[in-house]
Amino acid sequence: MNIRMVGRLGVSAMSVAILAAILPVAAGCGSVAAGPDGGGTAGSGATAGTTGSGGTTGSGGMAGGRGGAGGTGGSGGAAGMFTPTRDVDILFMIDNSSSTELLQENLRNNFPTFMTTLQASPGGLPNIHLAVITSDMGAGDGSIAGCDMTGGQQGIFRYIPGASSCTTGLMPNQTYITNIGGVANYTGNLADVFSCIARVGSSGCGFEQPLAAIVRALGADGKAPPAENAGFLRPSALLFIVIVTNEDDCSVPAGSGLFDVASNTTLASALGPPANFRCNEFGHLCNGMKPPRKAPNSSVSDMVTLTGCTSAEQSGMLTPVATFVSQLRALKQFPDDQILISAIVGPPTPYTVTWKNAPTTDTGPWPVIAHSCTSTDSSFADPAVRVANLVSAFGTNGLTSGVCDTSYASTFDKLAQALGRALEPPH
Repeated sequence: MNIRMVGRLGVSAMSVAILAAILPVAAGCGSVAAGPDGGGTAGSGATAGTTGSGGTTGSGGMAGGRGGAGGTGGSGGAAGMFTPTRDVDILFMIDNSSSTELLQENLRNNFPTFMTTLQASPGGLPNIHLAVITSDMGAGDGSIAGCDMTGGQQGIFRYIPGASSCTTGLMPNQTYITNIGGVANYTGNLADVFSCIARVGSSGCGFEQPLAAIVRALGADGKAPPAENAGFLRPSALLFIVIVTNEDDCSVPAGSGLFDVASNTTLASALGPPANFRCNEFGHLCNGMKPPRKAPNSSVSDMVTLTGCTSAEQSGMLTPVATFVSQLRALKQFPDDQILISAIVGPPTPYTVTWKNAPTTDTGPWPVIAHSCTSTDSSFADPAVRVANLVSAFGTNGLTSGVCDTSYASTFDKLAQALGRALEPPH
């Protein structure tokens, strides 16, 4: 199990809690392997308690409707200082593109460890809101397999069974899990409810846009959240976002032409071949340069390993990571204390470009990003450069772990310990 602390050193209450619970370990999850899909395309509730500001602590409330009961309010204490509560809103973003079945199984199998550890923390289970979304935000004009032109799943919470073999246990008209003071909006075991909802499948768009999905789900992108997501966010609550993906983020601004596959079909076209490498070429800079599209010797045996890779930000075609950071921070009065982000992803290094034979007539081989880790169960992941940049922007409140780890149990155990310590201690 790999958990890596990243970014600046903060001294918020949450930061201290996380540092106490998690030891920094170098990232990395196995050997590099250029797999067959390496970069190819896929073939209303009421408002909870308001946040207090200035002198008095904000009062709590009850959130009804779609999500269920709201928790206790009041993160604004005397002089506008942050006051922890027992409320936490947890959002899981799960990659549902092809080749993610094994990582999803790992997630579902080990999520009970997260719940067991959280329930064993001082004060027991907090007042919890728990929701699941996918990375599918569509792409292009609808001609790319698995990608529609209407925004995919649009950050809408999943609340129906992900498989015929399970039932969610959610009560009617409930779109996410709640358990407030022991009053739940589901029957049965919370981990079982989550497991059923988290069966998101692997037929989603292969141009994953997890960061766009997150801000859309939370209404952080300047528009109201989907109706199904109403009431999820509580102003006083801790926001805990967990990103689980085996590829990097490829979120684009509205109207982007990055996914055009009508006129951009070859190495010589402006955007290059219609494959996931576009997300790298127009989303990353490695020591200030784009990853190379053309093989140095026009050979499928060519291999180029790059260093210093980061999000291209304003010089690329993807939505800058800084935009997502700003949008998420704006959700909370005390973002340094109220937002915790964890990413279970491929390590950003090694970053290696390889090439494969073009599936159609072209002037040379097509570029592919080699996997930066491979698990013992044959699952794999590519360098999550942009996701790592997002996590690092939250300093010691940002946590990364390896998606290629054989088991996520240890990861979930330590995340739950950190979360438990960041919450208001029991009285």
